[in-house]
Amino acid sequence: MSRVTSFTDADGRQWAVTLPDDAPESDAPLGLLIGPASLETLGLPLEAEVRLHNELFARHLWTLADVTRRRMDILGALQSAFKVDIGKIVELYMKENKDAKSQQTKRITTRSSKVIEPKRGGKKR
Repeated sequence: MSRVTSFTDADGRQWAVTLPDDAPESDAPLGLLIGPASLETLGLPLEAEVRLHNELFARHLWTLADVTRRRMDILGALQSAFKVDIGKIVELYMKENKDAKSQQTKRITTRSSKVIEPKRGGKKR
């Protein structure tokens, strides 16, 4: 008989494996791999790859049968894994916007005090 157990590798990925019932938990890295599949070929930065991998693990999306039946759970894993990145992107835009406004204010205060009237459009009569 065998049982399902898990282990965490050196990079922090969680893996589901099967072990014989009489094998100690410490043998989990030697067990028969169930999943999730390796995501290395996606070319993601390691931190993002590990987060996505662990989201798939947490949702028990370990096999081809799991992922073909539960595509919306894959979407949930993607959203959860990258929600931190969305926050970082928004922060980056906020910082850029703040920096741009600061630069614009500096340019306005360093220009001459001459007031330039806008040209009026329209036809001459």
